[in-house]
Amino acid sequence: MKANLMRLALLALVSIVSLTVYSQSPRGSNGLRESDKSNPATVQNTGLRMAKDEDRKNETRDGEYWFNRGYSLHQSDQYIGAIEAFSHSIGLGYRQATAMYNVACGYSLLNDKDNALFWLNRSLAAGFDRADLLKNDSDLDPLRSDPRFKEIVQKVSFTKKEDKPGKDKTISRLEDAINNFEQLRRESSRDGDEWYKVGSRLLRLRDFDRAADALTQAVDHLGYRGSSAMYNLACTYALKGDRALGLEWLEKSINAGFDNTDKLNDDPDIASLRGEPRFKNIQELSRVLSLSQFNSQGFDGSQYSKQGWAPAIKTYESLLRANPNNGRGWFNFGYALHYSREHSRAIQAFGQAIQFGYRKPTSLYNIACGHAMMGNRDAAFEWLEKSVDAGFDIEGYINSDDDLDSLRSDPRFKRFSRMADDEHKHKEKTDK
Repeated sequence: MKANLMRLALLALVSIVSLTVYSQSPRGSNGLRESDKSNPATVQNTGLRMAKDEDRKNETRDGEYWFNRGYSLHQSDQYIGAIEAFSHSIGLGYRQATAMYNVACGYSLLNDKDNALFWLNRSLAAGFDRADLLKNDSDLDPLRSDPRFKEIVQKVSFTKKEDKPGKDKTISRLEDAINNFEQLRRESSRDGDEWYKVGSRLLRLRDFDRAADALTQAVDHLGYRGSSAMYNLACTYALKGDRALGLEWLEKSINAGFDNTDKLNDDPDIASLRGEPRFKNIQELSRVLSLSQFNSQGFDGSQYSKQGWAPAIKTYESLLRANPNNGRGWFNFGYALHYSREHSRAIQAFGQAIQFGYRKPTSLYNIACGHAMMGNRDAAFEWLEKSVDAGFDIEGYINSDDDLDSLRSDPRFKRFSRMADDEHKHKEKTDK
């Protein structure tokens, strides 16, 4: 409700200001909201005119400040504040057409299609001439499935003057995403990462039915890595108006490891869920399950400290009494116990996390570390082998993790070190 009132207030603010339009300077190659300078007006050689030009210069300087502030806020995903700043820029006569376009982008990302399309039309009427951005700017993706946006696009020619007629074979961003979706479906793809990419694109383009199908496939094939796909499914259903499924997938994403409190607080895609009583419980669950809450000044959460981790142990003991089947809770409990040097209890906790399907490869590796810290070499190598078989990426850990120091003199360790080296070389080749 507050956001809607703010948007109405901003619309009223911009509607009452003078809309004298100045010519727009060409945009830079790196995109829309670049902070370039406008061309200075011609100054006539009279005292009165010089005074007026000085006033205009000061006014433009103020407008430039608000324009740049809007750019900064937009880049930080603070769209309401950005719209307000660009509105000041418009009122002060600074780069009005581009500022109007940026207001349209902000409303688009806030899922306010009516205001987005209104300001997009207004920017074009005021002289905004970056037709390429209408075609390619991802900020406008939420509008692309709307017939009104397609009408706007049809009014603008995307073919450059030097292009020959009939040679422009490019397709729209929405068509490209649909083609990728159909290809994955034809191939019966089991690549969870590709399903996630196309599902997330379709969500942004507001093709909700295909997005839901793709993201469901992503969840099925990504396994323990599917928390972000679950969150995007929650966004998809929230935007479709199915709040029950939106809340269900949001809670699943939190329990599966999604850890972004800013998204829960500010993401406009789940705005429809925030008024639901259940949402507050999910928000609190997210806070409790975030290990970052235990970081403090002088304690970064990756240090051995019985005192430092005592609050976390208490928190997760309490959580697990009420929710004994929460795999993420068991994993966090094991993590806190491990860094409190309570390795036997930590191993048991990670075993419970595995039982409930939470981050199996990492949990197996952490059990290996616990045994290594206790001097149980045979058990450590056994669980290290299990972690590799389950898909744990040892490259970034095996040669640098202090927890494994007790194993390095054992001949068996060399095999795992070679695995890590081979994996590193393989990644170097595939990254070229």
